[in-house]
Amino acid sequence: MRLADVKLGQADTSARQAGHGPVQVIAVTGGKGGTGKTNISVNLAYALARVGRRTMLLDADLGMANVDVLLGLTPARTLFDVVSGTCQIEDIIMTVDELMVVPAASGAHQLASLGCRECAGLVRAFSDLERPLDTLVVDTATGISACVASFCRAANEIIVVVCNEPASIHDSVARIEMLSAEFGINRFRILANMVNSARDGRALFSRVLAEFSDDHAQVLSYAGFVPRDECLVEALNARTSVVSAFPRSRSAMALLNLARQVMSWPQPAQAGGHVEFFVERLIQNENSGMEVTS
Repeated sequence: MRLADVKLGQADTSARQAGHGPVQVIAVTGGKGGTGKTNISVNLAYALARVGRRTMLLDADLGMANVDVLLGLTPARTLFDVVSGTCQIEDIIMTVDELMVVPAASGAHQLASLGCRECAGLVRAFSDLERPLDTLVVDTATGISACVASFCRAANEIIVVVCNEPASIHDSVARIEMLSAEFGINRFRILANMVNSARDGRALFSRVLAEFSDDHAQVLSYAGFVPRDECLVEALNARTSVVSAFPRSRSAMALLNLARQVMSWPQPAQAGGHVEFFVERLIQNENSGMEVTS
């Protein structure tokens, strides 16, 4: 069954009136594989849940999903089942401590090849969620596809994960320029990952900025850095979050700091009920990203 044949996005109006507040949507993306994008998504979401935000992590890497692998989960049903029309989003949500997880399916061609219209149908399915959320973290796919653009356009904030490698910088700049030119997205937050120090993180951000002309249309801000840390590798091998396994490690502290920053970013201005913000984009963050923050 095609996604277009599934009746998605028919939000329960009584649920919309249940008093749920607006939801902050954060899309995490990167220019190439190997930047640690999914690891950042998982640990940021876990950190947000740890500091008290009602947080859901959506694995939107629809063809090569691995959020469940990083968290040691074995989902019985995934977004593939939602796309197939055999269940609803609510039926596939899994919970790790305080964090809610929506798993995708690795190797599912039907998911990997979704177009803009089908992705819009998928995100509209979130309108039926009855549980209140504060933050939705979306782990997007590597590369630039119609579906990646759909998720980025739906988000209030976009974090671009960059490593201190020429290929990562080049690909990240190319992704930002493409999302800006073709989809009208012009605000991005740059996160320096796997750097040795705060100074190196700032230097990497400066290298990214240097790739743009002074009159560029994009507004870039610095989201901070996550240091290179063996504890992060150990947590990855143990299939858990570093925030949970090694809460006092350098990487865990950096991620918790990032989570606290996220809480101070501009919040959606209107209460939309659930996550129909995905389609309607309730907020225009006029002040978002106008200044570099640490």
